[in-house]
Amino acid sequence: MKKKFLIILSIILNSCTWNMIQISVLPNGDYSVVYESSGDKLDIENNDFVHPKNSNTSQWLTTLEQGSNNDVIKKTINIKPIRNKTVFIDEKSLNYFINVEKNEYFFWDEYSFSSIVYDLEVDKKYPSIVNFLDIEGDKISWILPAKKYIINTSLIEYQDLLNNDIFFEKINNQITTYFDYVEKDSLIDKIDINSSLIIKDALNPMINKLPRDFFLQLQPIIDFHESEFEKNTALMNDYFLFNIELPGKIQSHNGDSEEGKLLWEIDFNEIATDNFEMYGKSIIIKKWRILISIFFVLALPLFRFKVIKKTI
Repeated sequence: MKKKFLIILSIILNSCTWNMIQISVLPNGDYSVVYESSGDKLDIENNDFVHPKNSNTSQWLTTLEQGSNNDVIKKTINIKPIRNKTVFIDEKSLNYFINVEKNEYFFWDEYSFSSIVYDLEVDKKYPSIVNFLDIEGDKISWILPAKKYIINTSLIEYQDLLNNDIFFEKINNQITTYFDYVEKDSLIDKIDINSSLIIKDALNPMINKLPRDFFLQLQPIIDFHESEFEKNTALMNDYFLFNIELPGKIQSHNGDSEEGKLLWEIDFNEIATDNFEMYGKSIIIKKWRILISIFFVLALPLFRFKVIKKTI
């Protein structure tokens, strides 16, 4: 229990939002799910990770309450137990499925859990910066290439409108010098802002040489790429803890085991470019059937012996 507490405490202290998905499997194979998210109100209400809502197949109850540090705690629980596979698909949110199956055999019942959290495909959308998206590293190591990508991509689109290579070569040289200066002195505050503000600061030394409507025309392009990037990296400061309790004795799994429960920690790095797969199996031995079977196996020869003895 102490280990589980330390895991959750670490998540709370080192992230903007933490999300716990707790799954409890009943002996009949049905299961209940409790979602709990804690963090800033704006982050809780955005669409990067959405709690389930009522549908034709499932009913959910959601509550909101104020946390101890002005955080908002959102809890969602299914009203009736769920059977079989549940799929959560939303183009604006994290996509995943939860599947629980029960297989009955003569001597035991087997319970299987499987889930896949689908990747965000950041490597396909932002191939030039994916190697820098490391939440364990210092912040400037991934923000800097991200902002470079947004600004350079926007300038390329703007350049197609003006068709002036010499002019843009000067702009690119100035921006390169600016980013080198930021990186050398680790000036994170200079770039941890909207990209439209960064380019204004970067080009300030040559502002009199820029076209009159330069920033006005460039800003919608930058804002578009900025919002796209934010949408696809909104989960960078979110952490997830999947927690499942299966009936019986755990037989196999690919997570961590703590007091009969299975745990999986998921952060942005693990779902940015790859699916995150979870599975676990447990069994309940039907002891009375085994004992009765053993009794009959031992009693049958004795019964046959008595029958043969009578016939003699």
